Amino acid sequence: MVSMIGTKEVALAREHPRGTERRRLLPYRDALNDLEAYAALSEPDRDAIVRWAETRRRIKEAYGIDHDPANLADPLLPEERLRAHVLAGERAAARRSDFVDPGGDLIAAVAALRRA
Repeated sequence: MVSMIGTKEVALAREHPRGTERRRLLPYRDALNDLEAYAALSEPDRDAIVRWAETRRRIKEAYGIDHDPANLADPLLPEERLRAHVLAGERAAARRSDFVDPGGDLIAAVAALRRA
């Protein structure tokens, strides 16, 4: 998995978070609603979700952009819920229940989970 998320990618996500999230995650709608469906995805497909979830963490951390409950028309998934789902799905894919989220970079956390 490529861990470098460039400034251009973060800038695009910050400028158009909802549209970018929709384009990145819409093909994985079922997987984002069901852990078994997530775990059944190929690793490159899971990587795409992990990469977006880490991008979301970065724009939330740096710019405060996250789910807005007042935006009923086009809301972002809450970053913490997306992260929790990704890690639960990765645990299921690796058949591991003992991995604890270390926080921080999600790409690094998923790489550690997959290695162990």
